Order: sequence, then C-alpha cells, then structure tokens
Amino acid sequence: MPTPEEDHRAVVAATARHIQEVVSVLRELDFGDTPPAAAFDAADASDTVREEGHRAAV
Repeated sequence: MPTPEEDHRAVVAATARHIQEVVSVLRELDFGDTPPAAAFDAADASDTVREEGHRAAV
C-alpha cells in the first residue's frame, strides 16, 4: 500500500503531465491575425453585443 507521501507525489506527477499536455496543445494552435489580449477592450465588445442584440430584437 502506498504511503500518503507516495500518493501525493503521484497526484502531483499526474497534474504536471496534464498541464504539459494542455500547454503542448496550446502551442500548436494557430491564432493567425488574432490580436493580443492587450488590444481587446471589453467596453467596446459589450457595446457591440448590445447593439447586435438590439438589432436582432427590432
């Protein structure tokens, strides 16, 4: 039977493997012309969503 320390190490190792898998998938994504997050303005986005919703309701 594994000790609590061995159980903890196994959980940490599994978590590290999962993180590495996720990061490798993210590195493969092609964002093309997507601007960096610093170029995103939430106020502009919310105004656009409201306008589109208003247009759809009319």
